[in-house]
Amino acid sequence: MTSSTLHFLRPHFLRNGLLNLAYRALPALLVVALLVPVASVQAETTETILIRQALEKDRSGRRRGDVELALSAYDRDRVVIYDAGGSIDGRGWSVRFSSRDDMASALKADLSVRRYDVKREVIFIGVWKNKAFVTTLDVGQVIDGGTGARAPYSQRRLWTFHKLDEKWLVTGAIVDLGDIDGGPTDGRVEAADVARAVQDHAAQWNAGNHSGILAGVTENVVITDAYLSSNPALWVIIFGDREEFDEWLGDRLKNVTYAIESTILHAVAKGDEAVAVSRQRITATYASGEARIVEDRYNTWLLTRASGSWLVDWAWWKTTPDSTPQAIAPH
Repeated sequence: MTSSTLHFLRPHFLRNGLLNLAYRALPALLVVALLVPVASVQAETTETILIRQALEKDRSGRRRGDVELALSAYDRDRVVIYDAGGSIDGRGWSVRFSSRDDMASALKADLSVRRYDVKREVIFIGVWKNKAFVTTLDVGQVIDGGTGARAPYSQRRLWTFHKLDEKWLVTGAIVDLGDIDGGPTDGRVEAADVARAVQDHAAQWNAGNHSGILAGVTENVVITDAYLSSNPALWVIIFGDREEFDEWLGDRLKNVTYAIESTILHAVAKGDEAVAVSRQRITATYASGEARIVEDRYNTWLLTRASGSWLVDWAWWKTTPDSTPQAIAPH
């Protein structure tokens, strides 16, 4: 593998010497990861403790029927709830509640007739600066408020967080998340304007248009590298906002030109929120002439509409909805 190939696989600068060491030791680390549960090897930090506390507010509120307690875990301005439809594959995802008000109303109605006697296991927390994602598993019973009847309950979720005024708050949740071994799902293209926005984003890369690429993302955009894995424990946030993305992009476009063939596999919207999945063949040609790299990959996009335009707010690059993802081929 050439240095250019490695750089293409890792589209961001190394953050420190420890991360560089981790890359060199990656094969050994993957063996350890297969033998040891993720939760047992993930070190606790002040940030992860605060995130756990926020998740506990949500859980406790649902258990007690305390709507305000549950809502105190969420951002006051913008919250989006997505429905994964039992799939880890973004092609199965849709928008359930496109605003905090809609989510709060639904939660209030739900807790007026039932309670959730569940234990919440935090599977993985990924943090970069003031952004984070979390996967959880709730297991227990749902209790009918009228009859007291109990029914088994199990729910996997993927949460998104941001830190505001030293407080971690939920900005979104993808409910009914599938197992990592669930395999691919058929998508549907229902929102043509969302599909066009994702295609235009690819076109800006093809044109090497720095400002055009940035114009297609929000100020607080989060980009996660899924590393061709459906296991969230292997995902890494590589850019936590547009400023970080901008800094990397400026240097990147000076040294690499892109040719992206993009196909939209899924595009759905509700209100001002949307989900899309694209399949892309990306050819990266380096100015040094050292190599030309071709990669086939899927990307999952969460978009929001602002001033009439769809902008990327969260992105998972290099997701792998298929059981056998395409390999990377140097040319």
